[in-house]
Amino acid sequence: MSDKDSLAFSKLSQTHIKRLKDAFQMIDDDGDGAISQNDLDKVFRSVGKQMKLDELQEMISTDGGDNNEGVTFPEFLSIMGASMGKYPEDTEIVSCLKVLAGTDELNVPLDELLFYLKEAGFTDAEKEFERLFREFTPDQGLNGGKMFKGKQFMNTISE
Repeated sequence: MSDKDSLAFSKLSQTHIKRLKDAFQMIDDDGDGAISQNDLDKVFRSVGKQMKLDELQEMISTDGGDNNEGVTFPEFLSIMGASMGKYPEDTEIVSCLKVLAGTDELNVPLDELLFYLKEAGFTDAEKEFERLFREFTPDQGLNGGKMFKGKQFMNTISE
């Protein structure tokens, strides 16, 4: 493991590591301790996606070479650590939602949330977060506008 990998790994909290361990075990269908092409193929097929063998091989190749063994858990942590470092901790998200909502209920008017997302650089926030909004803005607020259910969202991503 390189210094760069160790640095990415060190960004992970214990909660992240536990979630990643659970995800790794779900993907490692045969339980051999490595995510293989077959494991990935089963995951993609379960969500209705057909992948080519070379695409699957590229996904499990951690060093750019021909790694037919698969991705071990430490390698998986390193890969995910590099990408997860880009995402905020749950406490940061809650703090932001509290500011926007003004309450601990974390309910934010959808039009206001969209405004702030656009201010943050999301040019087409409605489209980019469409599925998320559909799931967490189920009903109308008091003023007739939709409310993003922040507490429900946090409960879902924190499980």
